[in-house]
Order: sequence, then C-alpha cells, then structure tokens
Amino acid sequence: MTALEFEPRDYSVSFQGENIHLLAKEYALLQFLYQNRGQVFNREQLLDQVWPMEYPGERTVDDHVYRLRKKLKAWSGKVHLRTVRGLGYSLTLEESSGLAIPSMTDSGVKQQVGELLDTYLRLGQSQSMQALVNQQEMLGVSIESKHQMFLKFVRADLDWFLESDIEDRGKLYWLLIFYCAFYIEPEKSLDYYERTIELELLPFEMHRELKILNILGLYAKNGRVEEDLLRVQEAYRAVEKENGDLDIFKIHIATTEMQIHLLAGHIAEAECCSIHIEEMLGQTPYLREIGAYYNIKGRLLLLQDQRQEALSSLEYGLKAAETAHNIPLLIGLVVGMLHFLQTTYTDPKLLKMFQARYDELERTYKLAVYKRPIEQMIERILGPV
Repeated sequence: MTALEFEPRDYSVSFQGENIHLLAKEYALLQFLYQNRGQVFNREQLLDQVWPMEYPGERTVDDHVYRLRKKLKAWSGKVHLRTVRGLGYSLTLEESSGLAIPSMTDSGVKQQVGELLDTYLRLGQSQSMQALVNQQEMLGVSIESKHQMFLKFVRADLDWFLESDIEDRGKLYWLLIFYCAFYIEPEKSLDYYERTIELELLPFEMHRELKILNILGLYAKNGRVEEDLLRVQEAYRAVEKENGDLDIFKIHIATTEMQIHLLAGHIAEAECCSIHIEEMLGQTPYLREIGAYYNIKGRLLLLQDQRQEALSSLEYGLKAAETAHNIPLLIGLVVGMLHFLQTTYTDPKLLKMFQARYDELERTYKLAVYKRPIEQMIERILGPV
C-alpha cells in the first residue's frame, strides 16, 4: 500500500522520496483523512476534527481541499482526494498490482539492504534510512520491521508505540528509552530497566544493549555513583570480550562515564573521559554520539567557568541531534540540560533559553500528555511487581 510519511516539525509530507510542504490546517486535514483513508467525511465532520473549538467560514473545508489537491498533483495516480457527491470527501490510495517483483524476495538484495540500513543506523543517519524506506516500492526492496520500528522511534511517533495491537516485546525497549529521555524520573526508570532485564523479555540484542549500555548512568542519578562506575568497568570488559563486534558501544560507555563523574563532582576524571571520547569520535564520527558528548562537554565547560566555549559545545550537540533527525535524542539533551541548570549550575539566561527550547518541543510532541500512557503501557508489558 502507498505510504505517506508525516513530519510535524515543518508540516511536510513525503512519499517515495518526494516532499510537499503544507500549511498547518492542510497538514492536519491530510493526516486525518490518511488515518481514516477510504472513509467519507462531510464538511461538519471535518470541521469538528480539524478545526475544533474554532469558527471557520462555511467555505473553509472546500478551500483547504482545493489547495491540497493542487499540492498532491505530484503524486497523481497514487493518492486521490475524492469528492463523493452529496456525502463529502475521502482519501484513497492505490494499492500495488500484486505482481511479484524479483528483488523483493532475493536473499542477496535483502542482505545488502539490511547491511546498508544497519550502517545508516550506526552512523545516526535516520534521514537516509527514511529516504530508502520511502522509495522501497520503486527500488523493489523490503524493509525489516526492526528498521521500520527504529524510524518510528526517531520520529517520536508515540501514538504508534502506544497502540495495543503492536507486538509488545519489540516496542518495550523503545518505550523505556522514550521514558528515560523525556522525563526526570530516575527511580522509576531504574525500576523499569531492572525489571525488564530480570524478566528477559527483550530479543537478545536489545536485552544486551539495555543491560550493558542503557542502564548506565541511572544508578548515579539515584545517588549510587560508585555502583555505576563499577558497572561502567563491567561494560568495558563485556565489550572487549566480543573481539571488536561491540566497539561501537565504547563511545556511549565513555560518555556515560563522563556524565557520572560530573554528577559526582569529579571534574578531573570527567576531563580525562573528554579527551578519550574526542579521540574516538575522530575515528568514528557518529551523529548520535556527537550529540550526546558535546552536550555533556558543555556542562563540563560551564563548571569550569568557560561559558562561551560551553555555549558553542551545547549548540553543536543539539545541531548533531537535529542533523540525525533523532527526536528522542534531541528532547533528551534539552531535558537533561534543563535539569542540570535547575539543580547544579545557576545561569538564568541559559535556563530561559533551554526552557524555551523545551516548551517548543512540548507543544509539538505533547510530552506531558503522553507520560502516563507510556507508564501504563510499560507496566502492562512488565506485569505486576
């Protein structure tokens, strides 16, 4: 089936690598019709859905449909915004012909596409992954569900993850990362992580990453710094045992170690970590790792009274997250900085700047609204304590 991809940050919609940019209400109208494709809605129903609590003119729906049709001409033959006489409007999508495309079932092509997507994922190039996914029909390739789910994650498609008919174990890993990044709940986050690891609910690779990588730092946030530092050393040893297969984990471990030292006030140790991380990033400049590191480095520089250098570092980290098109990473960096500025370092001007960034993200992704539903979904999957 033809698939449209919606980007709420700039009201753009993409199909097979081509983007169109819409106005806010055009975007909302198309998204609603797409989510309910094949159904017919009259003007009153569309007004209730797209213009709630507003009083637009009687020609509002017709005008927006007219403009949408003009913008959808680029996808004529695939995407149809139809007028159903006497009833209203309906969005329909053209299904594939059903004829088998040889490359779709070719094991060699499938392996090569999977390896390419894994490379993009490792480098933090989610936009490159999305471009390939958008063009999969034209290229005659199939995309594995793990890559599809990752793209839902980096776009912070929370509604998709909270749908109950999606397989639980695959999405639990991403829900945990959402929760830890979006909300300052160290005690509850650690409890969720420990229970997930103990129950062994996740597929092997996800279980391993949660146990070796993702749980690091949570102990320090709960006042258990020494325990966290011991776990950091265990993580390094676990990576070394894999004979290079998990080398990508080293930057993440080192960045978390640096963050733990900052939480504990170990400035000299954090500086040593910083030097080591920059050496590794020189060899493997992955966007996610760059974003996380320069955010932590900015905090170190603030504590060293190097404010201007700190601002440059913080901005560079945020830019890396934006370039990676990784919304959870971006939100996590902003939330982490806000907490740092509220608890560790006093700078009213900088606090105001990051509060404004957070408020913008909150308006777009409705983080407060999703907090309890995410908790409920995680608790339902984990079961009773």
